[in-house]
Amino acid sequence: MASEPTFTDEKTLYDQPLAERPPPRQHGGYKTHLLTRSIPAILVLVATFTLFRSFFVCQHHYAPGDFPTFPGPDDTSHPKVEVEVHGMSRCPDYADCLRQLIVPTMMLVGDKVNFTLSFIGRVDPKSDAVSCMHGPAECLGNIIELCAAKVYPDPKIYLGFANCLASNYHDIPDRDLVEECAMEHAIDFQRLNRCISDEGEGIDLLRASIQRSQENNVTKSCTVRLAGKIRCIRDGGKWYDCPGGSSVHDLVREINQLYNEEY
Repeated sequence: MASEPTFTDEKTLYDQPLAERPPPRQHGGYKTHLLTRSIPAILVLVATFTLFRSFFVCQHHYAPGDFPTFPGPDDTSHPKVEVEVHGMSRCPDYADCLRQLIVPTMMLVGDKVNFTLSFIGRVDPKSDAVSCMHGPAECLGNIIELCAAKVYPDPKIYLGFANCLASNYHDIPDRDLVEECAMEHAIDFQRLNRCISDEGEGIDLLRASIQRSQENNVTKSCTVRLAGKIRCIRDGGKWYDCPGGSSVHDLVREINQLYNEEY
């Protein structure tokens, strides 16, 4: 396999900040592109409506009625169960992992979970250059999702945003897609773009995330870890190494057990 393209800083990764790039292309059909051509008053109404939508709704897979209210913490002093997902933003298994297991689980027991989103890649020990399996576009997609998590640390916002992007993972990091998903999940695109484009910030987040995956010996996208241990892997279109089962019910049951007993 040929070695992946690498980059060492934002100047290599971005020719221009997203906010300064040319307007969205005239084809493709994303609704954000249509909205940006509407009058400001309509944009304000749409943005206001978006704030009141369920943060986990992603039109590509679910209807709004399919999502119950995201649970809030009943006891903020109670230790939460550590759940971590390691993936690659342009990987179909990562998209399946979020859609089939992680998002539905978080909708049910998110109040009991301390959730972390991490990415898999390579960091050159000599130069600190970062590479991603699906190329620089994936590295940028990873940075976009990490910046969303930093700017909006509530999982019901940034995980819903990541799930929305994953629904069209082959188009990541297309600006139209990013803006559309940002609007759907009440994310300020300009705040997100500042994190992505600021000198060193985005690439540092990605480098630290990759190193975290390496330290935990995670190489497969998507790997789910529960309480510090590998719980399940989605790879090659299949679930495996899931001793407790790979269904939402199975993961929810274990999280409840850990929360009530071990924690």
